[in-house]
Amino acid sequence: GSVVAPSLAVRLTPEEKNTVSVFQKAKEGVVFITNLTNRQDLFTLDLKEIPQGAGSGFVWDDQGHIVTNFHVIKGASDVQITFQDQKVKHGRVVGYDEDRDIAILQVDEEALDAGSRSVEADTVGLGLGPPASIKGDKARGGTNSGAEAQKGGLGGNADGIAKPLPRGSSELLVVGQRVYAIGNPFGLDHTLTQGIVSGLGREITSGTGRPIYDVIQTDAAINPGNSGGPLLDSEGNVVGINTAIYSSTGTSAGVGFAIPIDPINLFVDQILKYGRVTQPILGISFAPDQLVDELGIEGILVLNAIEGGPASKAGMQATTRDSFGRLVLGDIVVGINGTECKNSSDLYRVLNKLAVGDVVSLSIIRGNSKQAIDVTLMDSNTVIPRISLQSALTAEDLGDFGDDEP
Repeated sequence: GSVVAPSLAVRLTPEEKNTVSVFQKAKEGVVFITNLTNRQDLFTLDLKEIPQGAGSGFVWDDQGHIVTNFHVIKGASDVQITFQDQKVKHGRVVGYDEDRDIAILQVDEEALDAGSRSVEADTVGLGLGPPASIKGDKARGGTNSGAEAQKGGLGGNADGIAKPLPRGSSELLVVGQRVYAIGNPFGLDHTLTQGIVSGLGREITSGTGRPIYDVIQTDAAINPGNSGGPLLDSEGNVVGINTAIYSSTGTSAGVGFAIPIDPINLFVDQILKYGRVTQPILGISFAPDQLVDELGIEGILVLNAIEGGPASKAGMQATTRDSFGRLVLGDIVVGINGTECKNSSDLYRVLNKLAVGDVVSLSIIRGNSKQAIDVTLMDSNTVIPRISLQSALTAEDLGDFGDDEP
């Protein structure tokens, strides 16, 4: 007679059962994002939308917002979002922050019919086809018309609604903790990989060159197409957004990175409210760290305090020249809110956790004395650089290029 295979529940270890449970609960909230661009046909001169890249994202809330990486949708003329049940919908860019590689999309309620889909490839240049499940859906002529399309929602469960993924806290992560990455690497939709937190407090560079701090390092396989997808803890809570791999070949080499969820909560709230991330600034320009080191100074040498800016209003003194043309060093910032400030990275690290309107206490060295001044942070868009060429020292005066604090 035939042998009855033991039930799945019996064969799985407790750890495997938890892994299966995490994936089953999260998969409906993870989406496949296709970046489309307009290209002109060489023969007909007609404009056509073709895929120029793709990635992942996840459902943020019940209002149809999707969070992903900015570089996933950069330069797109249109964005298509494919859900776990293969519903494909248009996405509208609500706002983004290129410095932090975060973007928010709004899902259009109407599902696209099969004829208007453009999900033809995952990442340009890889030579790979679309996700197998999308191919199959297209072969069947699509299932997104009629009564199913009238359900609205985001796609997903029987009610046509993809539930937002629960969010955890990246601050509570520890090295060695198990994590899971869900995304669409190489067009293989809804792929689960697992690993551990390999490191915390890492620093990577965004597309604009600005550093992103406190990044999570993991050995969970992260490949092209995973960008924008969630990094989950063992309870299925989002603790980060997968964003990059560190590899010379462009494929996973055991070192992947995710932007922590705690600051993302603040950024998303600001984008939904203002359409962008409000950037708190001190309103100063300062000498490059390398040059300050060569001068034997430890701290941030203020070259200029922008007129009307926070630092200027607080009385911060800039670097100038006296009547004989000799350099008169300005204030040197050595601490902010009780945290030692040896270089610009230390300053950025603290400012990234603050908001417009916060009052910061700066420890400065002025001449031979150490002082403390309070500065009320302002939005970068409200501070227009107005530098007096007669009195303000520029970076070129020091033989290098200064840094404008963002």
